[in-house]
Amino acid sequence: MSATEILAILALVAWSVYRQTRTSQVTAESRFKIAIIYAIVGLSVGGFDRPSGLVGYGMIALGLALSLVVGLARGRLTRVWADTEGRVFSQGTAVTVGLFLGLVAVKFGLGVLAWFAHINDGAGFGEVLIMIAIMIAVQAQIVYRRAETLTRAASRRVIASQTSQRDHVTTSV
Repeated sequence: MSATEILAILALVAWSVYRQTRTSQVTAESRFKIAIIYAIVGLSVGGFDRPSGLVGYGMIALGLALSLVVGLARGRLTRVWADTEGRVFSQGTAVTVGLFLGLVAVKFGLGVLAWFAHINDGAGFGEVLIMIAIMIAVQAQIVYRRAETLTRAASRRVIASQTSQRDHVTTSV
C-alpha cells in the first residue's frame, strides 16, 4: 500500500469514528448508505487483487469473516433507543469504536504478516474498504432490526394507553 492509500484509510477511519460517536436516527432508507459508499470506493480503487495459493485465499477469507463477526458484535453493542415520539436513534460506544479500530488494526497486521512471509494475500486499499463496508452493512442491519423491535414495542404501548384511556372514559360516564 502506498503512503497516499494509508493516509486515505486513516482519514476514512477518523471520519468513521467521528460518525459512530454521533447520535443518528435509524431509518430504513439510510441504513446502508455509508456501507455502500465504502464498497463503491473500494471497488473503484481496485477491489481485491487475485491472491495466490491457499494461504492467500485463506487470509482474504479470514479478513472477511472477521468483518462479519465484528459487524455482528457492533450491531449488538451499539446503543439504540426510542424517543417519546417513536423515532429510534443509535450511537456507537467506546466498545464499538474499539472493535472497529481493532478490526482495522488486525487487517493491517495480517497484511504485514503476509508481506514478511511473502504471501500474496490479494489485499490492498480497495480490499480494506470493502472489508469495512461489509462490517458496517452487517452492523446497520442488526441495528435496524433492533430499531424495528423498539418501534413495535412503542406502538403497542401507545395502543394500550389509548385503550386504557378509552375504557376509563367509558366507565366514568
